[in-house]
Amino acid sequence: MYNRTEIILEAYPFEFTDIQKGRGVYVCLDSSGGRKILKEFSGSASKAALLDRFLIYLKEQGSYVEQIVYTKEGQPLFTDVDGIRYYMRTWMEGRECDTRNREDVLCAVRRLAQFHLKTAGFAEKLPETMCRMPDFLEKEYERHTRELHKVYHYIKAKKKKNEFEAYFLNEYRYYLNQAEDAAARLRELGRKPQADYFGICHGDYSQHNLLFTPQGAVIINYERFCQDAYISDFAHFFRKIMEKHNWNAAFGMDMIRAYQKVRSLDSWELDQLGVRMAYPEKFWKVANHYFNSKKSWANNRDSEKLAKICQQEHERAAFLKIMR
Repeated sequence: MYNRTEIILEAYPFEFTDIQKGRGVYVCLDSSGGRKILKEFSGSASKAALLDRFLIYLKEQGSYVEQIVYTKEGQPLFTDVDGIRYYMRTWMEGRECDTRNREDVLCAVRRLAQFHLKTAGFAEKLPETMCRMPDFLEKEYERHTRELHKVYHYIKAKKKKNEFEAYFLNEYRYYLNQAEDAAARLRELGRKPQADYFGICHGDYSQHNLLFTPQGAVIINYERFCQDAYISDFAHFFRKIMEKHNWNAAFGMDMIRAYQKVRSLDSWELDQLGVRMAYPEKFWKVANHYFNSKKSWANNRDSEKLAKICQQEHERAAFLKIMR
C-alpha cells in the first residue's frame, strides 16, 4: 500500500517526506513540516466539491475547521487505477474527546449544538442522495426488526446451539418487545416539518471526531455530512456515551441540559430522543454481526457483548422511564 500511497501523493502539490498509517487514514508529512490526511472517499467528485464548499462556509462562519486539499489538476478527489477515490485534507493537531472526562463530554455536546445552529445558514440544497426523509427512521427500525426475526428463526432451527445462540434465544423476546414498542411510539409521534427540525448534520458524531486543540474544541471528519433530523446527531453521540457510563441517568440529563443551553430541544425532539434510546440498537448490532459472520464457530466477542448489554439493562430501563 505504501507504493500506491506514494503514487497518489505525487498528484498533490507538495513534497512529502514521511507517511504514517493511522486509524483508516494516512498521515503525510510534507517538506515544510506540515501534515496532511489522506483517506478513501465514499462518494462522487461532485459530493467532494460540495463538502469543500461546506467546509469553506464553516470557516467563513468563524469555525476552525479542516479544509480539502486539491490535486495539481485542481480536483477534490484522486482516483487510482483500481477506481478507488481518495481525498486529502488539512491536519488538525489535538487530542480526542475523553469519554471518561465529564467536562470533555459536555463540551462535545455544546459544540455539536453550536454546529447545528451554524449549519442552518448554509444556502446550498443537498442532493436527494444525501437527504434522509422524515420516514427514514421508521423504515430503518422496520428493517432491523425483520433482521432480528431472521436471526431468531435461523438459530431456533439449529439442532446444536453454541453459547451465544442459547443466550440470544433466552433474551430475544424481551428485546423484540422493546423494538416493536419503540417503532409504535415513533409512528405515534408523527413527522414534523423538515424546516423546523431537519438540517445539515455531521452524520457520524462521536468522541473520535471531536478534538481538543489549542484553538478549542474542533469537529473533524465531515465526509458523512447529510440532511437529517438534528436530534439524530445528538442521539448517536448520546447513546455511545450512555453505554460507556452504564446509563447513568444524572449524567444523561446533564448532557441534555448542556445541549439545550445552546440550542433548545422541544418536546417532539425529546420524545424522539427517548424513542431512539428505547430501540434496542445494541442488541440488534450484536445479532447482525453474528448473522453476517462465520456462524460455524462460537464468537466469544459476540457473547461478551451480549452479556454486557444484558448487564446494563437494569440501568438502561431506569433511564428510559425518566425519558418517557
